[in-house]
Amino acid sequence: MAAGSPLQDPGSSTASPSLSHEPTAPLEFLSLLNSLRELPASPLALAQLTDAIDYPVADADAENSALAGAAAAARRWRRGQLLTELLKSDRAAYLETVGFLNIPRAELPNRQDVPLRPCDPPPRAAAVPAEALVDGLTADGLVPDCALDDTPMGENPLEALLLRVTRDIYAGETGVPRTGEGGIRGLLAEMRAYMLSADGAAPEAQQGVLIRTLRTLMTPALPPFYRIFMGGVVPSYDPADARVGADPKWLADAFAAVREKLPEPLAKHLAPGNQLGPWFYAPALTAVVSPYAFGFLVGPATLNRRSDGQIGGLVVEKCKFLQESNCKGMCLNSCKLPAQSLFGELGLPLRVSPNFETQECQWSFGEAAPPPADDPTWPKGCVQGCTSREAMKELSGAAVGRVCE
Repeated sequence: MAAGSPLQDPGSSTASPSLSHEPTAPLEFLSLLNSLRELPASPLALAQLTDAIDYPVADADAENSALAGAAAAARRWRRGQLLTELLKSDRAAYLETVGFLNIPRAELPNRQDVPLRPCDPPPRAAAVPAEALVDGLTADGLVPDCALDDTPMGENPLEALLLRVTRDIYAGETGVPRTGEGGIRGLLAEMRAYMLSADGAAPEAQQGVLIRTLRTLMTPALPPFYRIFMGGVVPSYDPADARVGADPKWLADAFAAVREKLPEPLAKHLAPGNQLGPWFYAPALTAVVSPYAFGFLVGPATLNRRSDGQIGGLVVEKCKFLQESNCKGMCLNSCKLPAQSLFGELGLPLRVSPNFETQECQWSFGEAAPPPADDPTWPKGCVQGCTSREAMKELSGAAVGRVCE
């Protein structure tokens, strides 16, 4: 809980005795379950329940540790339910509530826009204190560096192989010479070299090369079937479409043959390129698969809720792109926008929302993303420790060089 909170002192806890009391008999446990069921999704109820979780009251002669453990699990499970309900009904109230309650970050259904709190891991010594910021920016108008220590970003043999393949594809698209460094750092060094080159000066060029790289990684077979079974997009063949993963002629012809046999009211829905989806299961199923498909690029991720409380979200615990590049422009043009564009092509909207303070990154499948200029969660200004900014100043030979975002 926040310092100074009236709910912080266990001696003056406002939690209901039926919530905080450790059950010693099955009937008491059932009574606790009923009390939990009756709690509303309100900030006050969540505060009372969090007090009960943090300060359980046990009888001196209580011996049933199994019931106590079950009660603790039931309280946390119900708190997760209430947080999700509050997130769905009133996101502003959700953010305010989780901002002062002592709830572990890993137990929040959604971490987007949740700043570091006293109960979170302590910031490193070099972190800029919040009171020194104006609208989230330093006195120089820069986004502060990540407040948390770096996390080791090793790769297992499969991830190392996938990164090598990705670098081969990227080098073929850009012509940037390979660096001697391996893994994600080598890939980011090559992306940075392209960004600083004449060919990669435009953000659109950086985004385009990443989209083409991702299409190639998906192989020609996967995108057409993803569009059908996830996006609900009717295949359409265009002989001028040279993209990897474009709908093949045989697939479009197969749908055309089916369409010819259907009555007119149904046939019109199967017009080439018409979108019937995305299907209801697409956001959740894609969120389940994505950590395995893209984890080698962005880092470990866990399932959570989207910012609207619906299923279909995942959070990258510490993004490789953010940590290893410390560059907002590379995050935007070599990750966020290409990923959003790729899934848009596949028929499923995606919103990628990085948190520069923690280097977490929220992926919300099925949620439309606003342009960065219209996104209140996308910070203005370059990251404080971004080395690309200085490199661009040197490249341009001016006091104010080309920006990388």
